[in-house]
Amino acid sequence: MSIIDFSSVQKYISNLENKGERQKLLSLAESLPYQIINDSPTVKHYTEWSEYDKLNLTIFPSSNKVKKYEIEGYKTIYIQDDNIIGGEISFEPTNNLMKADETKLVSLTLALSKKLKINIEDSSKILIYHNVTEKGYISPANIEINVKEGAIADIIYLAENEIPDSLQSSVISLKIGRDSQVNFTLIAKSTYIYNYSKVYCEGELNATLFATKSKMAHIEYTTILEKDARSVFSAKSIGRDNDKIDMKVNVQHEGLRSVSEGNLKGIATDNALVVVRGDASVNQTAFDSSTSIIGRAYILGKDAKSIVAPMLEVKTGRVLMAKHSASVSRVPDDLIFYLENRGLSRKEAESFLIRGFIEDEKDPEILKKVIEETLAESKIIVSV
Repeated sequence: MSIIDFSSVQKYISNLENKGERQKLLSLAESLPYQIINDSPTVKHYTEWSEYDKLNLTIFPSSNKVKKYEIEGYKTIYIQDDNIIGGEISFEPTNNLMKADETKLVSLTLALSKKLKINIEDSSKILIYHNVTEKGYISPANIEINVKEGAIADIIYLAENEIPDSLQSSVISLKIGRDSQVNFTLIAKSTYIYNYSKVYCEGELNATLFATKSKMAHIEYTTILEKDARSVFSAKSIGRDNDKIDMKVNVQHEGLRSVSEGNLKGIATDNALVVVRGDASVNQTAFDSSTSIIGRAYILGKDAKSIVAPMLEVKTGRVLMAKHSASVSRVPDDLIFYLENRGLSRKEAESFLIRGFIEDEKDPEILKKVIEETLAESKIIVSV
């Protein structure tokens, strides 16, 4: 089996602009692996790529009515099936921060997608809502965001899909100019999803990544920090039933005095596998930089599995701080006992602790809502 039906893909590409370049990208996708694998925790084989290969996806022009999703104060841009509604479209099969040969699904996504271009020059709040309506369909998204110097931006990418055997495959690049302030939120709650995001940051970035409800999800996010740039990130997943979620978050310090602070969190229940991993690297040119990456996970149920793997790579002796830690445990019995002694049932105590663990005060309201719904649907929490 193959991830795509090549005959339908060839037919689809023949009706797009830049057909020659797209054919080359498609051939490249056939030759590339899903990932380069070795024994390091940050590049180890955690995604079960065979789950994607079973899909044998197709693509064709879709004309289904757009499913509306709005957040007060945000401009919504829709990506549904193969359509982009409400944003600037380019037909160049390129992305300014991506190399076509990075992975199989990067080149495949570039080959099949129209490009959404977003330029932010002052202050903007944008929701990109990515939805699939067709069964057995690959919905590609190539997104290029440029935040100009001194701008303020709040950007949410929400991928939602409960259609059986369909895949959302997205490539996102984000360039942040000097003195800019950006909040970037990525929420994935899709049956099958692949996301590959890369950020080039000269300003300040607060990034929040969340994944849940996936038979197979691979979320890969990289930030490149230049001189005096700052990044705070939180990557978290909730797996329930038979979910398989693999989230990889990397930070590369390239410039002087760059700062990063990251948290990795996972909750696994039932038969789920949740992996949240990342690598903070300080390169030779990043003198006087600081970084920390902390990973924690909770397991509920004897068959659930969770892995957190924060890593450090420091290539210069001139750093202000570099630290990392990781822990995986069941919900602490001593804390449950403490709450039970104050009148809560065991289930109520677990609910209280889990909600406090996975939610952060700075999470956007849409993410808090998604987390509450996920925990409630999974019967992980009860009213306290």
